[in-house]
Amino acid sequence: MDPLALGARIAVLVASGLALVLVHRLRGSQAISWRRVRTRLLFGLPLGTLLTAGLLAVVYFFVQGGYGHDHLLTLPFVSWSLRYPLGMVAAPLSHQSLGHLVGNLAGFLVFGTLAEFAVGHYPRTRGQSAFSSLRTNPYARVLGFPAGVVLVALLTSLFAWGPIIGFSGVVFAAVGFALVHYPLVTVAGLIGQEFLTTTFWTLRNPIQTATAGTSYGAPWWANVAVQTHLLGLLLGVGLGLAWQRYRTETVRTDPWRLFVASVLVGSSLTLWALWWYSGVERYRLFRAPGFVLLLGVAVLITVAASLRRSPITDLSAREFSIGLLVVPVLIMGGIALPVNLTATGAVSAPGDTVTVADYEVGYAEAATDPRYEPLNVSFVESPSPPTVSGVIVASEKRHLWTQAVSAGRLANADRATVTVGGLGWRESIEIRRTGWEAVGGDAAVLVRAAPGEEDPTAIHASDAATADAVVAGRTITVAPRNGSFALRVEAEAESAQIGTPDRGPVPEPGEKITIGEIRIEHDNSSLIAGHEDTRVVVFRAAGA
Repeated sequence: MDPLALGARIAVLVASGLALVLVHRLRGSQAISWRRVRTRLLFGLPLGTLLTAGLLAVVYFFVQGGYGHDHLLTLPFVSWSLRYPLGMVAAPLSHQSLGHLVGNLAGFLVFGTLAEFAVGHYPRTRGQSAFSSLRTNPYARVLGFPAGVVLVALLTSLFAWGPIIGFSGVVFAAVGFALVHYPLVTVAGLIGQEFLTTTFWTLRNPIQTATAGTSYGAPWWANVAVQTHLLGLLLGVGLGLAWQRYRTETVRTDPWRLFVASVLVGSSLTLWALWWYSGVERYRLFRAPGFVLLLGVAVLITVAASLRRSPITDLSAREFSIGLLVVPVLIMGGIALPVNLTATGAVSAPGDTVTVADYEVGYAEAATDPRYEPLNVSFVESPSPPTVSGVIVASEKRHLWTQAVSAGRLANADRATVTVGGLGWRESIEIRRTGWEAVGGDAAVLVRAAPGEEDPTAIHASDAATADAVVAGRTITVAPRNGSFALRVEAEAESAQIGTPDRGPVPEPGEKITIGEIRIEHDNSSLIAGHEDTRVVVFRAAGA
């Protein structure tokens, strides 16, 4: 191991050890009471939170193939439609990358622990035995906590607007549950979450080297599922208030303290990141409306948690405050259910495709995303469905249609891997983009796909490309044809020469051919056209 990497790991371990010593020294203080922890949690540990974290790790490493495979399997574990039960169940427990998993695990280990501490493993009514019934049995409560978490996960999947993958909705529910019990501790928990994430990545990759480059992915905020986060937060707050009322606890949380904590937590967890599509590979962030939403949610949480008297005589303060949170959740669910039933559109990949089991893989330029056809967002300048360019994967069986690789990313890397599969099986499809970029002109491109050990199949062929250079009064064109590239040499449009174009194949690397009166030389990275003493580079290889 590199000495610097080893030193970085030792430094992190020492810092973590010092933090544990500090916690140990503060056990007897009012802020951190070890005795109080032992009276609330079995063995003083958040066992339900740890069991849930273990479940997420098992799904990621062994179901999705995060362990022992080069490429993670995600497509079958997305909540594409209510007509696809596997996706609806698996989506909130699955993740799209190790970073995605680590971020959600760090958040849940912090806020899930706070929520589990608020619930407790032991009965808190004086004189009530811990083993007098199943409801008060601490072991049953330990198992009941992850069961409740999974139920919340299913609700976030069911009521989310459109496809999701990830545990973030449940993390936000844990945040909401903790927020109404321990506002300031929840704010401090954000620091703990960041520390856990930083510690993991430091231990995994102590020294990292990167180079400057162009990113062809969506901006980070375009990957934030705000509706799922909001749904989870409101669910968590509602469950937290219901638990307080169920325990008949008299909680006198300062409303201003709760409001400030809600704003800080919501801001740190990007609850303000409202966005929508604005063309091919373009996105628009509505920061100001998102900030207003953040403040509105903070006010809603504060009012619901602080209400002591109901404005409606037929409802108690408890019923009214919980109703303030249930109503928006039901509204979101009322929107989500028809969207998730109808947002499947066409379920075939465009153009020429390769097929693996029930999956089709194709390529499209500016194709309309059928998942969003039922949506009509009136405040967006262009309410038409978003369009995408790149590698498209579709499955009628799974009601999925998605852009697996963007055109920009494929053009930058020239190759990509798309992994398809299901429970117990997987297959990788290698995508390769090759072509010739005309000097001073466009590019002629072929996109091929090769499932498993099969030969590559062309799934996209662009238009022909003509170089700006004119050699001996002739123009040179490269055109994709029948899965390969062909050359065309013809008289310049302004020339008085009359005749049919001369055609021929692109020569192999290191070879020369003559088409008409023009010599074409392939020097491994470019095509050079020559006539008598003239030699001009007319095309450069793309993805060779």
